[in-house]
Amino acid sequence: MKLSLIVAYRGRESHLRTQLAWWKKQSVHGLLDTCELVIVEADKERSHWIEKKIEDTTNIQYAHLLNSGTFHKTKALNLGLALSRGQFVAPFDVDLIPIENTLLRHLKMAEFSPHFLVTGYRVMSSSVSVDVDDLATEIEQASIAPEDMPTALWKQLVRQERFGVVPFFNQSRLVEIGGWDEAFVGWGGEDQDIIERYLDGGRFLCRCPELVYLHLPHEPNQQWTEAPLVEQNRKHYYEKMQARRKLM
Repeated sequence: MKLSLIVAYRGRESHLRTQLAWWKKQSVHGLLDTCELVIVEADKERSHWIEKKIEDTTNIQYAHLLNSGTFHKTKALNLGLALSRGQFVAPFDVDLIPIENTLLRHLKMAEFSPHFLVTGYRVMSSSVSVDVDDLATEIEQASIAPEDMPTALWKQLVRQERFGVVPFFNQSRLVEIGGWDEAFVGWGGEDQDIIERYLDGGRFLCRCPELVYLHLPHEPNQQWTEAPLVEQNRKHYYEKMQARRKLM
């Protein structure tokens, strides 16, 4: 197994159905021979429709994480990491669909570049549900992602904050650094934190414009994006970043 894609999931059924429809079509590219989808549902109860949907689908694992309060994405990702069998592991948001053969190109780049953390870009769709056979039309109507707007880009270029879409982590390195920091609860900062910790020790970030993922829109989730929680996560992220820089 070369690649494990971890989907931390709660309550976005239309997005997951779209992603599963895309996955089933990947056999024509040979992707299902070397890659797996690891779905971790962090919620009060299991969604039995998922288990039924994936019964006859190649290389999909499903696990349920009891999570009745705030969506604990980092804990779900760590459970997915423990279940993963791939040489590379990537967090794969349920609202992302790779354009054309982006995923195979991404994997080849990661294999060719062991000292680089290869990541892609996302573009923002206005459609909640898309036809996975007509993504070329969707991308022409998409917009630039928030992280590529001037103010966010300034943080990346000047403040050295690191961000990338679907980073392909080497599994052994990810285990070595302890996976995701579960002090991040809900949304905000956990993705940048793990990238920066992963890069310590002579690795480099490579964002490649050949790797494009379509992001499907959604309303803010309850128990995920409350302002105090986001502020808490951002504070934790900046404290950790400052502590790392003092050690340099």
